[in-house]
Amino acid sequence: MRLLIYEWSCSGGMQSETARVILNKMPLAGFLREGRLMIESLAWDASKNMSIDVTVMVDETLAPEDAPQLPKDSTIQSVSCGCDIELLLEIAPHFDHIIFIAPETQGVLMHALQEIEDAGFEDRLTNCPIPFVSAASDKHTTCTILAAAGIQTPPGYPVPAGGELPADCDLPAVLKPRMSAGCDGLRIIYRHTDFIAPETDSRLEQLASGMHGSCCCLCASDSIIPLLPCEQLFTSESPLTYLGCKPAPSAFYSRMQTLALRSIEALNNATNSRARGWVGVDMILGSHDDGRDDQVLEINPRFTTSYVGLSRGQQDGLLGPLLNHIRGNRNFIASWNEEACEFSFVPQ
Repeated sequence: MRLLIYEWSCSGGMQSETARVILNKMPLAGFLREGRLMIESLAWDASKNMSIDVTVMVDETLAPEDAPQLPKDSTIQSVSCGCDIELLLEIAPHFDHIIFIAPETQGVLMHALQEIEDAGFEDRLTNCPIPFVSAASDKHTTCTILAAAGIQTPPGYPVPAGGELPADCDLPAVLKPRMSAGCDGLRIIYRHTDFIAPETDSRLEQLASGMHGSCCCLCASDSIIPLLPCEQLFTSESPLTYLGCKPAPSAFYSRMQTLALRSIEALNNATNSRARGWVGVDMILGSHDDGRDDQVLEINPRFTTSYVGLSRGQQDGLLGPLLNHIRGNRNFIASWNEEACEFSFVPQ
């Protein structure tokens, strides 16, 4: 099986005009750190599987300390400045599957996937289809769809670029771009004086209390496999910064997996499509054991850094199970090494 891996920050995406706009507001280091971890984890998983011949696209302008450290049996496809998508489309016919990783920020993920699909390589992508990605990439649209399906989300409002704080909103609240990844551009509004008109279309939602959790799933046209639920770790002060994750308390497993399955199916039904590949569902777990106050925050239609920790919890990694599931083959998830799943890094 021939596999091509592209990750936006390490594979040349940083050289685009859109990237320059993004990096004017957010630090390069965060994107590179998380992107490098994901691409390394996938490549090392591939090296454990003799049936996978992996090629990784790597930006030739990366400094040695920023470039991913890959197994010796990985093939590196050097990417010259500004030619990442053009090159991907050129070499795509030589691969059975393409793992494409990019942030939803400013439509980066959706626009690139559209180019790949328009070029006729949709069947090689391990990513979700465009209708699903379009809905999941927009945080307000996602919450509207979930609420209509009876899934609790924090009460919220759309706030246009340059808009004002809604007069009837309850504080504290969270203001975040409608299209973003992780904590990009997220701000907590404790007082009216904390509010600054957003530069891009945003969502303002009530700050939810409880445990920050995530349940990632392997998705295919006919089934969804929920993985080990995790607790997400963040800095305690604004601006929030993602620090990693660890297995959630076992008492939460059933609630979190059920909520993830319901949420993905709700987007499947609303978009008349089927999620494919790696999908993460972020949520807040409330204080009631029956889950009545649990809330879903967003759905990530792409690989997330949770893969880094979760893959370590499986002896042979998770790349094989992911590709087997997409191909409709029999799948097996071994017992989890929960201690190995804990993943954290120190923000710079």
